[in-house]
Amino acid sequence: MNKYKKLLFLMEVSLIMLNTGCSNMALTTDQKVEQAFEKHLSIYPVKSLEDFYEMEGFRDEEFEKDDKGTWMLNSSISNQSEEDGALITQGIVLYLDRNNKMGKGYYSYTKFYDEFGKDEKITYKIEMKNNQIYLTDKANNDVKKFVENFRFLVQDEKFGELSKFKKIDTIYTSNVPLYTSEYKLDKNNEINRWVQKQYNVKEKDAALYLEGTGSLKGSSTGDFFFEIRYSKPKEKEQYFSESITYQPSRR
Repeated sequence: MNKYKKLLFLMEVSLIMLNTGCSNMALTTDQKVEQAFEKHLSIYPVKSLEDFYEMEGFRDEEFEKDDKGTWMLNSSISNQSEEDGALITQGIVLYLDRNNKMGKGYYSYTKFYDEFGKDEKITYKIEMKNNQIYLTDKANNDVKKFVENFRFLVQDEKFGELSKFKKIDTIYTSNVPLYTSEYKLDKNNEINRWVQKQYNVKEKDAALYLEGTGSLKGSSTGDFFFEIRYSKPKEKEQYFSESITYQPSRR
């Protein structure tokens, strides 16, 4: 092969490699974890909470054959009190039963103390109808206002491409399986801005912590948890958290 033909051959090989991209290259664990999160996050925001009634989740041996399963959505804001040092958390837990297409749950207000057994918790029952959450228990005006104005973040916000965020850390434990990633969020990030507006949080940078379970190669949506952390070490705790889990229905 003369030099000219050899050069053309090498150029053709190079073009083929560029066109195929990374599809023929082995992905790193970090890339697999990021892809797994992006696959899960791509379904949000949901047009309606009732979309979960049609959504299949990751099933294990605990599910009965005829059980369509129940989605549990848990969302809360937590702040450490300056007066007594207690961590005050208030939020909504909503169970969306795919068998009967009914949504029920509760609002909760909890004070967590360092002293064991001293925690205080108040709950009020709620229901969801036509994509709207209602109190079914009598409650004070503060609770009513919280429930009436409540939104899950996954109802409103799109996470976008995680590769565009500045990564802090990624961990993958295959025997669970459990995978986590942490990213920096500046104060102008849309997800950060949503939390700041919804819960009157002072504008500041935050960290986005993501946690998922299930096979990285799985085709079903697994359990998913994320937290937006505003506090730094030795500061009063402040964070927003939301989880979406798929579980056997309670009969």
